[in-house]
Amino acid sequence: MAIYFDNAATTKPSAAAVAAFTEALSLYGNPSSPHALGAEARRRLESARATLASLVGCKTEEFYFTASGTESDNSAIYGLWELRKRYGKRVILTDSEHPAVKEPCRRLEAQGAEVVYLPTRGGVIDTEFLKEAIKTPTALVCVMLANNETGAVYDIKAVRDIINAANSRALLHCDAVQGFMKAEGYKQALRQADSAAFSAHKLHGLRGVGGLMLKSNLHPPAFVVGGGQEKGMRSGTENLAAAVAFAAAATEYGKGAIEKVKEIRAYTEEKLRALDNIGFNVPPKHLEGILNISLRGIKSETALNCLSAQGIYISASSACSSKQAENTVLAAYGLEKADRECALRIGISPLNTKEEADALVAALEGARQRYGRI
Repeated sequence: MAIYFDNAATTKPSAAAVAAFTEALSLYGNPSSPHALGAEARRRLESARATLASLVGCKTEEFYFTASGTESDNSAIYGLWELRKRYGKRVILTDSEHPAVKEPCRRLEAQGAEVVYLPTRGGVIDTEFLKEAIKTPTALVCVMLANNETGAVYDIKAVRDIINAANSRALLHCDAVQGFMKAEGYKQALRQADSAAFSAHKLHGLRGVGGLMLKSNLHPPAFVVGGGQEKGMRSGTENLAAAVAFAAAATEYGKGAIEKVKEIRAYTEEKLRALDNIGFNVPPKHLEGILNISLRGIKSETALNCLSAQGIYISASSACSSKQAENTVLAAYGLEKADRECALRIGISPLNTKEEADALVAALEGARQRYGRI
């Protein structure tokens, strides 16, 4: 049986999500059609929207369905840039953002943007750097809610306060894909953002559906145009069954998942600390579900292959960054090269057990004893 500890990359769809998806498949009417079948599909879509908006902490009309967290990030960044570029050409983002944020910001450079990277050494935003950077007229600031590799939870309220104190016209976008429903006080944090991105498959929903929160006073140009769905913000017939499953998964996750994850995290960490020569790359404020370690003496790829052969699955970095030669997120965190080369990310979900944690720890120690050079 597979032992899966790569839940920061993607998660197994929950029973609630699968049941909701299966039931919603019978609603084959187009939500935009005026007849009874379309009306019922629309009712179910709007019910799912209302559920997710409530969990996000925004107005129902501020939540839009997309096909992924990446699409949501791209839509927000390109759209908000168009709204604010006349007030300033600077774009500020953390040096540890996901590629879904970094890459569109890099593209904005071709449109005249000056991209500035905000340091996050040790998993903490350099607020003094931001105070200086925001003095230059700025269009957009991008700060993720929680880092997908270290689990660092960033202080979105502090970022908003700095923007306000500078009387800046900059808009604030938050990639909440990893932190939604998982970061302590996430609702309060998201209230500080002008836009935020979400993805169902990070909390036991299905792949292929995401969400975008956009404050109702903002009307950026749409990124995907065509039929005018999602109030014109995201054209394309909605993926109704996946949207309904997203709402079901998020609702279920809110019923004690964080406590279960915290228990397994504490148990796993205790077992790992009994081993020799392991580095713990743990920010002061972090998600319980991401534990980043350096298994010193054995390269990450070797450890992953060894564990995979035993049916135990973890990762060395973000799945979206796994082909990069250098782990830029861990470098931004301040990790020395030797520790970056043997870093491993353990992604914990409420479905994991202590028995699985025991097997994981034993396999890690076995891999180092067999292949490592201490």
